[in-house]
Amino acid sequence: MSIARQLFREFRPLFRMLEEPITRTPASWNMRSHPFFDDPFFSSPGFTRPAIDVTEQGNKYIVEADLPGVAKENVEVRIGEGGRSLTIEGKVVSKGPEPEATQAQASDGEQAASTEGMFSLQFWSNSSFTRTVWLPRPVDSSGVSAQLKDGVLTVTIPKAEDKASVVVPVE
Repeated sequence: MSIARQLFREFRPLFRMLEEPITRTPASWNMRSHPFFDDPFFSSPGFTRPAIDVTEQGNKYIVEADLPGVAKENVEVRIGEGGRSLTIEGKVVSKGPEPEATQAQASDGEQAASTEGMFSLQFWSNSSFTRTVWLPRPVDSSGVSAQLKDGVLTVTIPKAEDKASVVVPVE
């Protein structure tokens, strides 16, 4: 076993402690720290960074991001840094079930006014994410297309044409 690997194992609890306030949502602060919850699928109710897959096909890049529960109105895709980076931003808004009606219909058609001791709770969850991918070569930002289908965002990015190299005379 290498020294670096052993050192990393020794410092792993420290790294988790430092990341915990950043990666955990306020809704999950009350959960105890337990190895079951250290798994990335159970770390928080909302995800903080979507999984991304980048592939190269001919003269274009295909970027696929898993965005379950995200509406296309809540997603923004940007090409930046002179065509060298792709940024995906979005937010997930989930709403709990609607509360049931609290008034009962009386037999003579009048509404009963007895709501004493009744209450209802409704939960909302908001989380946002940002993910930036650096591309190996500049791309043509005018030909970028994005499609969100079944929770998977597919971004097709054409590569920019290579500019001819310039020979510089030496004096």
